[in-house]
Amino acid sequence: MKLAILLHGTVIAQVEPGKNSPYELTYLVDEITPNSTPLSLALPLSGQRFTGKRVEAFLWGLLPENASARQSAASLYGADVNDPISLLAAIGRDCAGAIQLCAFDEVPSVAAETGELDLASDAAIEQRLAELKTSGEPSWVLWGEHWSLPGMQEKFGIRWQNDQWWWAKGAAPTTHIIKPGVRDAKHQAFIEHVSMRAAALLGLNVAHTTFTDFISERAIVVERFDRVKVQSGRIVRQHQEDLCQALATSAKYEEHGGPSAVTIVQFLRDVSGSPRAARANVAAFVDGLIYNTVIAAPDAHARNYSVFLTGDEVEFAPLYDVATGLAYEVDDGTSRTLAMSVSDEFDANLIGKGHWKEFALRARLDPDDLTERVMQIVNGADAAFNRALAESATHDWDEQVADVTNRLRPALMQHIASLRHRMT
Repeated sequence: MKLAILLHGTVIAQVEPGKNSPYELTYLVDEITPNSTPLSLALPLSGQRFTGKRVEAFLWGLLPENASARQSAASLYGADVNDPISLLAAIGRDCAGAIQLCAFDEVPSVAAETGELDLASDAAIEQRLAELKTSGEPSWVLWGEHWSLPGMQEKFGIRWQNDQWWWAKGAAPTTHIIKPGVRDAKHQAFIEHVSMRAAALLGLNVAHTTFTDFISERAIVVERFDRVKVQSGRIVRQHQEDLCQALATSAKYEEHGGPSAVTIVQFLRDVSGSPRAARANVAAFVDGLIYNTVIAAPDAHARNYSVFLTGDEVEFAPLYDVATGLAYEVDDGTSRTLAMSVSDEFDANLIGKGHWKEFALRARLDPDDLTERVMQIVNGADAAFNRALAESATHDWDEQVADVTNRLRPALMQHIASLRHRMT
């Protein structure tokens, strides 16, 4: 099977099973111009044909990590669950970034974004959220939908238009992602929203979220930053990729071989188009690293950081999937393991000034500027979470807000007090 790969609606590459490797990706040089954008930083336009792990990381990075979601999509469309080309032939018409994949005979309709928008009532969304939470093998994608979302959390793509929700079918772009939250983690969706809102109140660049009632079900609704509504009303895809794709790795956790913070800082410097862009990109990533460490977010791995790609320009994307773990008890009652270390220390309860200064030296950052930024976020975190919780308390979520507040606030205050001590 050979698939066309469209970027911004134009076929610029193809992917197929390789003769000497599982997959082979080839740029179609006639479609490449001096201003073209690469599919991935790991697949530069300077090379025409790619095989090996960089192609595998690119393809699998467009698909759900959740095995049940992949199996459901494969069963729905008769695809091979073990073959990313087969899966993307089925659900690759609306991927992360500006990428679409399809058979070559489907290119005209996919490029034209042919597809239906079916009205999604609150009752229909309620039912879909309930099925995601209760089904043993939940299906993210329903018949007629061909979008693909990466990650482990159960979710679905949807379109907001004319002040209503719509199911996006065919090649129609989605604009939002709705998530019911991690199973067996009480009120996780609300905690994620509060964490994201607190980050925004601290001045960090984060995806916009709301916490929304759909009759009896509640969910976090994430506005896709890789979709932009232009003046004509059309939804335009913005190209981006996560840092695992950019670094051509399938390992997202540092302790399992995934990228470290120092590796990411150096990578951002190397791929940025100018010293100014490099400084901005590094600063944005370091802000995310600090915030995720300060709030003890356990899942802030490399796949949860992304970059925009526009021509040869690289811009760090807004933060997403940010959620504190402080509202939950840990198994041993003491350590809070992070997905990405600070100077080889993974326990958020142990990281202090010495770790940040060592990280600054390894990453060629100014130690005093870095520790000052850490303290700015530490000192602002409590008030930011208080405000985010207070905003939510104006809704009819009193019991949920009270439960999260009672679990999160004491742990956050204790954690911040300990951080201040370790930063002296």
